[in-house]
Amino acid sequence: MSEVIMDVLLTNDDGYQAGGMAAIRDAMINAGLNVLSVAPDGPRSGTSRSASFRKPVVMTRDGGDDRNPIYRADGTPVDCVRAAILSGLAKDVRLVVSGINEGANLGDDATYSSTFGSAAEGALLGLPALSISQQARDGRFRLVDLTDYDYGWCSEVGAELAAWMIASPPPPRSILNVNAPGILKDRRLKITALDHRVWDPGHYEAVETDSGHGWYTFLTNVDRDPVFTMRPGSDASAVAAGHVSVTPVSFDFGDVRAAGRLRRWLRQSVDVINPRLGASDGECRSGCCG
Repeated sequence: MSEVIMDVLLTNDDGYQAGGMAAIRDAMINAGLNVLSVAPDGPRSGTSRSASFRKPVVMTRDGGDDRNPIYRADGTPVDCVRAAILSGLAKDVRLVVSGINEGANLGDDATYSSTFGSAAEGALLGLPALSISQQARDGRFRLVDLTDYDYGWCSEVGAELAAWMIASPPPPRSILNVNAPGILKDRRLKITALDHRVWDPGHYEAVETDSGHGWYTFLTNVDRDPVFTMRPGSDASAVAAGHVSVTPVSFDFGDVRAAGRLRRWLRQSVDVINPRLGASDGECRSGCCG
């Protein structure tokens, strides 16, 4: 039997059995892509680019088939990407996809996200990367969502973008950070920028713990939404309006023109992809695409 060439390395931060990961895996396979899945053996949210340096990362085959194998790993999402690529397990892949995350990863908060962090690892290791997240059905912006998720449209968008990024790769060291709204009002992609998070120092109530009082829960255990500036053209404002937000992020730190090249590539890509998602060129250029 000839060796199977993998197209996509798929990971996430909610665990290898998470529903969002299964949804986008199925969508990419249905689109004709071969998917190597390597994800943590349990939830690892909020670890950003945390990686293991003093212990080995163990990857264990746990499902799938020869064309689309599934591995669980005992490390962080970044460990999954590093181990898969650097060990040679993912030697043929052409794209790293991280998601679909349970909950949006918007603005400044995306930098905390291990969904975004593991995509960044892929970009830094030389592959284009896609970080994709789904807001809860109620359209709220809570850090810990209390309602469920509908991954249907998000997985279709993810598969479309994955196929496009393989066929027409973005500039080096690039990430697309995608957020699908819980209440979808427009099927098209809107190009955005990361929004700014608004913090209010001095207004966080102490909570009781086994060790006493503590403050730094960052609103994860209360029924309040984080506040963003909602700047025009930002990812948070797009998701609030019911659009699928696509934010280009370049990790080509030494080149001041890299972000511009990536954004131009994305504009050209969205002009092709949006009509496939149900929008004509005329509709797309009316302003929806950013």
